[in-house]
Amino acid sequence: MKQYLPVFEKPGFRGRELLLLLACLAGVCQELGAQRPMPIPAGESAKAHFDVAQAAQRRQDYSTAEREYREVIRLAPGFAEAHMNLGLVYQIANKLPEAMGEFRRALKIKPSLIGANFFLGIDYCKMGQGANALPYLRATVREDPKRPDTWLWLATAEELSGHARDEVTTLRRALTVHPQNVDLLYLLGRSYERLGKAEVAELEKIAPASSWSEQLLGESYATSSNWNFAVIRFQNALAIPPARPGLHVELGETLLRARRLESAAREFDEELNLDPNSVRALVRRGETKLLQGDAEGCLRDWARAIDIDESQAEQVLSLRERGFGDSASEQLPEAWLDRIEKLAPWFRDRPGAAAHFALAFLAEQAGNSSQVGAELASIKPADSPRSALCSERGLRDDLTAERFSRVSSCVSVLKSSLPDALRIPAAHALFEAGDYAGSLQLLSGLPSPEAHSPPAYYWRARSDEKLATVAYLQLFQADAQSYRVHQLLGDLEAAKGDDAKAIEEYRAAIAQRPSLPNLHYSLGHLLWKNLQTAEARSEFEAELALNPTHAGALHDLGNTYLSEHQPEKALQYLNRALAIDAADPELHRDIGTGYSELHDYRRAEAEFRIAMAADRDGSLHYKLGRVYQALGEKEKAATEFALSAQTNRESHQMLERQTERLKEIQQLPVDSPAPNQ
Repeated sequence: MKQYLPVFEKPGFRGRELLLLLACLAGVCQELGAQRPMPIPAGESAKAHFDVAQAAQRRQDYSTAEREYREVIRLAPGFAEAHMNLGLVYQIANKLPEAMGEFRRALKIKPSLIGANFFLGIDYCKMGQGANALPYLRATVREDPKRPDTWLWLATAEELSGHARDEVTTLRRALTVHPQNVDLLYLLGRSYERLGKAEVAELEKIAPASSWSEQLLGESYATSSNWNFAVIRFQNALAIPPARPGLHVELGETLLRARRLESAAREFDEELNLDPNSVRALVRRGETKLLQGDAEGCLRDWARAIDIDESQAEQVLSLRERGFGDSASEQLPEAWLDRIEKLAPWFRDRPGAAAHFALAFLAEQAGNSSQVGAELASIKPADSPRSALCSERGLRDDLTAERFSRVSSCVSVLKSSLPDALRIPAAHALFEAGDYAGSLQLLSGLPSPEAHSPPAYYWRARSDEKLATVAYLQLFQADAQSYRVHQLLGDLEAAKGDDAKAIEEYRAAIAQRPSLPNLHYSLGHLLWKNLQTAEARSEFEAELALNPTHAGALHDLGNTYLSEHQPEKALQYLNRALAIDAADPELHRDIGTGYSELHDYRRAEAEFRIAMAADRDGSLHYKLGRVYQALGEKEKAATEFALSAQTNRESHQMLERQTERLKEIQQLPVDSPAPNQ
């Protein structure tokens, strides 16, 4: 089953919009107008009808309101607010063409009218016409930036228009006005995630099965704590020449987190043979030595790392902040922590910055943030001479020596004159120093063909991923108990495969905000995955009541009926999903299955043909073979069955090779804490 990423709004979503409409109808969008006074139409008769219309709105008598607003317009055709209110009455009755016509008339009279701009923009979004919505929603934001909803709808229009980077810009601007808004923070994280996935997809197109692609897959598995598959992907990347710096250290970090200390140490050694100035490898090798009981060796590595770039060394161990995934410091098992904590007095008796660094690491593991700060403050910065202050030569020297934390200030000075050949190395440096936005900015200025090279796609994907993590951390800090945090935790647990925890988090989010788009779908998707069909259907139907065009809910709901051999009912939902997401091969596969069960074999053939590119195990070739068999086309059937057998055999061989590699990885010794010195 396909997982649909949560989004804020999609065309057709009405639950949240209806609440906004009702609020605006009561006072002609006074909330959107920043408490501006209500205009009064000229003429006593028009004013009287307007008052009656307003009263009818307040008691939700929309037929009377419509009649009275029409009379106001007859008497005062230039009164823009009457056109807008009549449009809102039409909108509440779901008469979108009539509503949009009145909004346009209102804006022709008064272009800055907030309510008309806002709801005309919403209507275009509902129709999937994001580009048409943009000018109206931009006008709304200009007039009333204080309401988060105006920014959220503008971001929706930009997403629908395919302007993903503009969507991020909008959300970031909105957060300067509403820095604690949990919806904006969650959606910013999701926007960065989508951008990162788009970069990964482009990388797959230009360099499939490359070391860069394998590296990204390894990082994805590592983030989900799927150590064994992460190891396989990093090993795959290392097997593709030429050897690239950074791969051994990432493999080593994965093995370290999986508690394979000896194997991890070998990878850090390999990295340092390839790249002697790798601060990341030095810090991680020092950590490994500490866990192995080699405190002296730990201090040597950490002293060298601090001498190269103290700030970067702190970044590697996340000593100054906590976050999600690989941005957070990995907490050691209790037995290991007890063992290394006993080394604290030994470190206190040692001079030098590395001892303070070690004490900061121990304090961080113990959760003592104030001591972490005190120990880091005791480290005196090393004097690393520059060959030239903020010059191209000085920048090259810093990049060669991997003094990455010093690159940022020089990049800003040399930005306009920075040679193209230095942009990707400088972007890498900024990334390692934690300046993900700066890294992305450098990469956005790459000329072609460098902009479409594997390393450019890789670093853009990584920067987007990190910026998503930053947004999620800010969300957690804004309100750790909010429905958006529960939703995020549900997303994270679902990605890790812990369905029980994800279901618990989604239910907690729904308890706080049952009308939030995509929550019911996310919960239903996991319930359906775990074959809790009746409960899943209930959630899909709840989602569709909010958003009738939610492709994921329609697809999964259709499949629940397909699994019970009710193809007629299944196809009702699957074809509705197809009208929204015609490019989804899994949808074509399932529709083909439905037609096949109805013995409508020509339609089934057409759908299976469209879906064939997604056949990984031969099952689609087999289904198509059965269709040709039923049609009496024996040669075509034989061809498809042969292709099915071949694809299935190749799939099994690949699975067997993967199983063997997993066994090898699982047989690596899990290290126990070493005795104290």
